[in-house]
Amino acid sequence: MALPEDQAPFDVDGNGKLEGAETIAYRDYLLGKVNAINGTGPKSGTDVSTKKTKLTTEAARTLMETAAEAAGYTGKFSTADIAQFINDFDKEQALQIEKVVTSTASKTTPGTPANTVSKTAQSTATTEFPSFFKPAQFASDWVWNKVSFVNDKALAPKNLAVLSQVRGVIDKFQLMGISDAEAKTAAKDIAMGKKTIADYTVELQKKASVEYPQFADRFAKDPTLTTYDIASPIINMVAKTLEVDPATIQMNHPVVLAYTHSAGADGKGVAPSYYDLLLKTKQLPEYQKTQQANNEARDSASSLAKALGYGL
Repeated sequence: MALPEDQAPFDVDGNGKLEGAETIAYRDYLLGKVNAINGTGPKSGTDVSTKKTKLTTEAARTLMETAAEAAGYTGKFSTADIAQFINDFDKEQALQIEKVVTSTASKTTPGTPANTVSKTAQSTATTEFPSFFKPAQFASDWVWNKVSFVNDKALAPKNLAVLSQVRGVIDKFQLMGISDAEAKTAAKDIAMGKKTIADYTVELQKKASVEYPQFADRFAKDPTLTTYDIASPIINMVAKTLEVDPATIQMNHPVVLAYTHSAGADGKGVAPSYYDLLLKTKQLPEYQKTQQANNEARDSASSLAKALGYGL
C-alpha cells in the first residue's frame, strides 16, 4: 500500500512499506505532531515560591532575651509577652515575604517529512522580590518599646549612663527650652542607636544659636562647641578669683550669666569686658573669704596706717 504523500520521504525503498530505520523515523515524526497538538512537550506558565520564618516559642524567647540583653532591659518576659511577640512578628513579616516568580514561555515547531526533529524555543524570566524583614532587628525594636526612661531608678546601668551623658550635654548648653522629658527621649534614641551623642550636640547647637545669637557664628564653625566651652575662660577666671575648683562653678553662676546673656535676645548687646567681670566677681561675698581678699585687706590697712603717720 502506497504511503500518504507527506510520508513518502520515509519510504527509501519506494515499495510503499516502512521498515527498520524508516519505521523509527516515521514514528518520531508522528510523535512530534501529536506532542504539538496535545501540548505534551515543554509548557508555558508561571511558578511562584515564597519563603518565611516561623517562630517556635523557644526561638521567640531566645530572640527576645538576646535583644533585651543588648538593650539593657532587665524585665522578665511572660508567656503572654512571648505570644504577643510571635503574633507581631508574623504580622510584620507578612508585609514583606520573600517571593520568587518564574515565568516560562515555550514554542514547539513540529518536524516535517524532510526533517523529523521537532524544534522547541523556550524562554524563562525570573523576578525576585527580596524581603528586608530582619528578625533580630524586629526583636530589638520590639523590646525597646518596653524600655522606659520615665523612671531613672528602673533603668539598667548602661541606659542610665546614656541618660546621664545626655543631661550633661544639655547642661553645657544651658538652654531654656529643653525639658527633662525631651532629654529622656533623646537618651532613648541614642541608646537604641538611632542617633549619636555627637548628632544630639549638633541639634542642641541649633537651639543654642537662637538663645545665644551672639555665639551663632562660633557654633557654625565647630560642631562640637558648647556654650560651656565658650564660657570656659570666664568660668576659670571666677574659680581662680574665688580660689575654688572650676568644676564647682556652674553655668548659672551670676558672673557667667552676665557674660553669656549680655547680648540680649537680638544678639546686639555689648558683652562686659574681662576686667568688668573680674570686678563683679570680687564684689561677691565669697571673695571676702579668700586668701587674696585677706592679703588685699591687710595691704590696704597698712597703706592707710602709713598715710596716717603710723609706723609699721
